[in-house]
Amino acid sequence: MKTIRILPEILSNQIAAGEVVQRPASVVKELVENSMDAGADRITIEIEKGGRSLIRISDNGVGLVRDQAMLAVERYATSKIFSKDDLFSISTFGFRGEALPSIASVSKFTLVSRPQNKDSGTRIDIDGGKLKKVADAGAPPGTMVEVRQLFFNTPARRKFLKAESTETSHISDAVSGLAMGNPDIGFRLFLNKKLVRNFPPGQDLIQRARMVLGKDAADNLYPLEADEGAVKITGVCANPAVTRSTPNRIYLFVNHRLVHDRGMVAALFQGYRGRIMKGRYPMGVICVELPFEQVDVNVHPTKREIKFLMPQPVYRLLGRAVEKALADAQADAITYARSGPVSFVGGFGGGNASEPDESGQHTSTSGRLDSGLEKEKKEPVVYGKTVLRQPVSPQVAQGEIKWSGIVPGKSFAKSRPKVSGSVENYKRGQSDASGSDVNMPGGLEGPDLIREPEDNAPAQKDVTETRIVGQVLGTYIVLEKEGHMVLVDQHAAHERVVYERLKKRHRTLGIQSQDLMVPEVLELTHREADILSGSLDEMAALGVNIEPFGGASFVIKSVPVLVKERSIRTMILEMIEQLSRDNRAGAKDDWLDGCLVTMACHRAIRANKPMNQQEMEKLITDLWRCDNPMHCPHGRPILLSFDAYQLEKLFKRVV
Repeated sequence: MKTIRILPEILSNQIAAGEVVQRPASVVKELVENSMDAGADRITIEIEKGGRSLIRISDNGVGLVRDQAMLAVERYATSKIFSKDDLFSISTFGFRGEALPSIASVSKFTLVSRPQNKDSGTRIDIDGGKLKKVADAGAPPGTMVEVRQLFFNTPARRKFLKAESTETSHISDAVSGLAMGNPDIGFRLFLNKKLVRNFPPGQDLIQRARMVLGKDAADNLYPLEADEGAVKITGVCANPAVTRSTPNRIYLFVNHRLVHDRGMVAALFQGYRGRIMKGRYPMGVICVELPFEQVDVNVHPTKREIKFLMPQPVYRLLGRAVEKALADAQADAITYARSGPVSFVGGFGGGNASEPDESGQHTSTSGRLDSGLEKEKKEPVVYGKTVLRQPVSPQVAQGEIKWSGIVPGKSFAKSRPKVSGSVENYKRGQSDASGSDVNMPGGLEGPDLIREPEDNAPAQKDVTETRIVGQVLGTYIVLEKEGHMVLVDQHAAHERVVYERLKKRHRTLGIQSQDLMVPEVLELTHREADILSGSLDEMAALGVNIEPFGGASFVIKSVPVLVKERSIRTMILEMIEQLSRDNRAGAKDDWLDGCLVTMACHRAIRANKPMNQQEMEKLITDLWRCDNPMHCPHGRPILLSFDAYQLEKLFKRVV
């Protein structure tokens, strides 16, 4: 057996470099953070050959005198912490005193620094961790660090570097991230002596975000802001229509430090829930500020991973802030108006028009638009032993419901008109333009649980008309409104209507459980059993009653009515996995929302189903009353709008 001995300093520094310096972008990050800690407001980054040949960082910070410069390249020498208590209230980007000696141990390293109040500076040259030269030098105020031939003395590390273009891309992303979180600081990035990124100092977050996120997002960014107690959140989030296939355009900052945190990403998705499709990632910048002692940044060598002292309040506030920002933006830029009266005028060739019968009522020739379940039984809804017959609103019967304003980019009032509950229900009987309310499974049918107050607001003077042109391909409803052609996906629209009604009923009734005829036994791993044991109350709140059955086994006694069609075992295992994450409240919401989305999808009218004029009118009227009529619950767009100019461009009438 070999004897234990202390490693030479150069070797220990190279081992530390393996943790801190993973690639050229890591060097750039560490050196730029040192510049920001030095109070610089202008930082220049020069890169040659992807960082292999040269990395040079220059700043106008406070600079260092000779003895301080000498200490700066010693391991564990720092000016940022002095006691163990400082580790739990770190306010600087760097604090360990590892970066400079680690970088110097695997490169040909030069540091030149001059304080603002000195006439000359100090130059230090280090070659592979060995001090070569210390001398006076002329230099501008601030500090310049030059790193040449990175990993020249560790060829095993150098061979793992990627192509120059790949390393350059990582460096550009690192600089963009640092610039995003510090818009008051100016950054210039030169690649092979060519200026490729220039972020002027003194910008605000939105200006900087527009430069970093790109042209397609620049005009689709919505500011967000929220504060609760000592936590403050600011940032921007992009229009749900602007998404990416990867999360590399999500920038998260905690006290201006660029971080990775799965809980924050999950909270961001909570805000976007129902607005983006599965597998797509939003674009945005989230900046969280909170007392330094409430976050631990000393949990990873690169300081990118953090731990919140109390994560749940941060995640909840972030989710609400994103949701509110998107809702406010949608209300301002919405392509239809809830505030205006609604009137339909006749179309041409639209669907299978209904014909009046002898009583003057219209009957459908194409089947009825129900709440999503086609039923031949046309009896009143039964709740217990009470038969409920819900009358049609007089306004609907007389054709007086009006709507207006499909005009993209136009601002409208944010409040929507309140309508009677009977308008929310499709008419039964011979009038197929309306159907029954959503029929919940498992005996949850009930009275009009989602009735809204009567609208007592005075009618508006400006009444504009909408024309339903018809239905194409049995799937899309074509509308004409104020010089715009609007295409509506009938399945997505009806899915949104059914989903919001289910959600309202859930809020009213709560989660109702049903006992299993044969309780099911779950055999879990010890990790899964530990998570589930600490989450039994949370599971019970979701209508899942589970009891310990000895060891790592549990028995499922009852499940929610909402999920009776799903695999119980799969459902529980998915929930355990979600509860193992940091954002536990978000996991519960996601699980429940997924159940409602599945039910709405199964109950919504399908594509390739003809609709008559009255059915289309009713669907569009109900859609406009939804909280989010822009997207189906899966995040797909419900409607597309084209103005005259867009159509003329498509037909090459204008160029």
